[in-house]
Amino acid sequence: MINSVIYWGQKERNNFNKFYDNYSFITNLTNGKGPMHGKTALENFLKQPEEFQLYNYRDMLEEALSIIKEQSMFIRETIFEEVRANYFPELPSRKTCIWVCTKNAVPYWWGNLRGHKRIYKLLLTGVLHKADPKHLINDTLSHNEIRSNAFNYWTGSDGYNPLEEELLFEGVIKVLEEYKDIEDF
Repeated sequence: MINSVIYWGQKERNNFNKFYDNYSFITNLTNGKGPMHGKTALENFLKQPEEFQLYNYRDMLEEALSIIKEQSMFIRETIFEEVRANYFPELPSRKTCIWVCTKNAVPYWWGNLRGHKRIYKLLLTGVLHKADPKHLINDTLSHNEIRSNAFNYWTGSDGYNPLEEELLFEGVIKVLEEYKDIEDF
């Protein structure tokens, strides 16, 4: 992997966005009626006997919250991409970019990312966009509120914390070094 050259962006969706191509909320909390998609399951839940509802209400609320979070994120990402494509087409797309960070921000992102992690020292040639993640609100906002957040995100006009900033990149990446753990960094 060291000294590898990678051409990143504009063609293939990144893993963050591929998730929504394949994600489908299905639950078995249907009182024996088999797996159902989210909205259908919620409608079914409300038709069940009160005893079943009372016994399972917390689990159903947690599953409903999961649906809302994922759908809100999908709506946000769709609107952010709409704004980027229409007003900032020269910037990297959140659909196809790779996220990178500065050396100083590695401890912050290491602590906030889940799953298998590695650190790579990279040489980047291409388009880099710095943005403040505070505009990535994941809630049931109106589409106009999301568009306003998107404009602030893409213009980067209101400042940001350099340790928490999002760096979106598309272009040529040369891998210089690899670290398997933050202690090796």
